[in-house]
Amino acid sequence: MKHRYFLYFLMSLPLLQACKSGPPAASVTTAQAVEKMKVIQLSASTTRSVFFDELPSASGLEYVQGAFYVLGDDSPYLYQLNEKYELVQQYPLFNSTKMVNGRIPKAEKPDLESMAHLTYGRDDMLLLLGSGAAKARNKGYLVNLTDNLKVRELDLSRFYTFLKQVLRLESEGQLNLEGFAMDAVYTYLLQRPLGAGTNTLLRMETDEFKDFILREGEIPAVAVYHFELPHVGQIRSGFSGAFAMEGRLFFTASVEETPNAIEDGEILGSFIGLINLRTLPFASDAANPLQVPVVKLTNEDGSAYLGKAESLVVLKGEEADQYKVVVVSDDDKGHSELLEVQLEMR
Repeated sequence: MKHRYFLYFLMSLPLLQACKSGPPAASVTTAQAVEKMKVIQLSASTTRSVFFDELPSASGLEYVQGAFYVLGDDSPYLYQLNEKYELVQQYPLFNSTKMVNGRIPKAEKPDLESMAHLTYGRDDMLLLLGSGAAKARNKGYLVNLTDNLKVRELDLSRFYTFLKQVLRLESEGQLNLEGFAMDAVYTYLLQRPLGAGTNTLLRMETDEFKDFILREGEIPAVAVYHFELPHVGQIRSGFSGAFAMEGRLFFTASVEETPNAIEDGEILGSFIGLINLRTLPFASDAANPLQVPVVKLTNEDGSAYLGKAESLVVLKGEEADQYKVVVVSDDDKGHSELLEVQLEMR
């Protein structure tokens, strides 16, 4: 284990693994990947919005067997919505005696920012991940939906230390994991950048990742990809959520004027975008980030949406290349909002 860990650190890991889906990754150059990713154009229209006064700081969203599960980054609960987006239940993840006005203070919260559905045997589970931006944020929670929502706390400190070495992050607070998704082959983590860093996709084999999380196996090998996302004014947008479907990684990104991963700032807009996982090159570097299609989120009247989109679930639409996207956002004031968006590709 120590030998493998040290080897990954020395290699920095951007070139460890190739894609298993689509064409062989080695046959796709960076230039070819850029051209293929530019081909798709997106359009999005918001068809419905729902405000939640008593669901604080939505940060993660998943859909399992007719229910939406929502995570709040400063809440000790997992929230369940029905298909009409009505709040029907909340489940405790951990005990917190430090709540103030229904929210955990910034210095104490685990900052659970992302969530993904996985299966293990016959069990459906949700894995919730902290952002890793501070010591208190190095936790995760495994929720077994099949076993009466039994919760298991995970210490992810060793894993997050490894990821910081992979990303060459030297200072505390630079790791800022905001998106998490899984499919049958790969597991994906999205790093939201600070300062001069890039938006980064970390990809691992799902079987290896499950072995690490569920059976305390070795830390999985990681491939690294860098992306260029739009700016609003001088502020660059950053990854905030992820959902894997049909060989594509759908993501949310938001533009927040903040100096670090801890403090909140003014929200200038949010986007939905996608990464074609089948056309990823063997690797990419920070000096030449990949460009991908994105579309700005709007309100129902067509005006710019100024909420902080945090996560999404993608459901098939009635026609090819049409999807219903459910987005949750955080207003940084102890409330949350849900948007239903029609997304089309052309």
